[in-house]
Amino acid sequence: MAKFWYLFFVPLFALLSVVEFYPIAESVYLSLVGTGGGLQPSNYVAMVNDSAFWNSVNISLLYSMTSTFIAVGLGLGLAFLLTENLRGRGVLEAFYVVPLAVAPIVVGTLWSPPEMWDDIQTFLHFILGQPYFNELSPAFFFPVMAYSEAWEWGPLIMLVALSVISSTPRAVYESAELYGASGLRKFRRVTLPIVMRSPVMRFVIVLRFMDAMRAFEIPQTWASWVSSTTAVGSPVDTLSLFLYKLMFIPTYNFPIGLISAVAVSLFLVSLAAAALMLGLVRTIGGR
Repeated sequence: MAKFWYLFFVPLFALLSVVEFYPIAESVYLSLVGTGGGLQPSNYVAMVNDSAFWNSVNISLLYSMTSTFIAVGLGLGLAFLLTENLRGRGVLEAFYVVPLAVAPIVVGTLWSPPEMWDDIQTFLHFILGQPYFNELSPAFFFPVMAYSEAWEWGPLIMLVALSVISSTPRAVYESAELYGASGLRKFRRVTLPIVMRSPVMRFVIVLRFMDAMRAFEIPQTWASWVSSTTAVGSPVDTLSLFLYKLMFIPTYNFPIGLISAVAVSLFLVSLAAAALMLGLVRTIGGR
């Protein structure tokens, strides 16, 4: 029986063929089927020539970079607070982790105009006498969208930073204290370089960036407020929201070839990111 050990993997490969390999192969096939029925790259040509597609690429890249940058800054800031000798550190740490348990659609609603900004507008206008600001301007709502994404995932960066800090030899900090370094100076000159050079932190940052590239719930929530629930090419159209509109808005006639081409392209980008993350994993393992 030991000679046929590979037979135990047959059910696994059969399951993967149904839930993974077949959908991927079908998507690739549909992306290459032209209007005449033959295999041709016309769908990819249409994708490259579609200004709405490039708009969604730019929005996704800007959204991912901005939210990841803010999440890293927010997470490191929280980690700095928790490394200080504060009372109730355990309570604060548990409190800071709460956003991780909130669904993204709830986060988008929480930071939306009816839930937050309308009340702030009322306070600023009627109490402080300030003029109203335009909540629906891209210069305002796009940073709010990115921050709400970072607000949810900043605690993950905090937890990773704390784990790296806890594994750092105490002698490093004792040497800094010996030379009279303050808490902030120790964090800037000692903790921050150690954390950012950690393969674990780099892995998490890459993972956070790729997760933000497929963001859907928060942009979809804001699409209803900026009246962009149907038209493509809006300032909230990430790649996921762009695909959603092509699939479910009747006016676009469900262009399955274009949808498949975009999906396959995203899949290839995900593979490249996965290869990068695997390289970081090997570095973490010391291989």
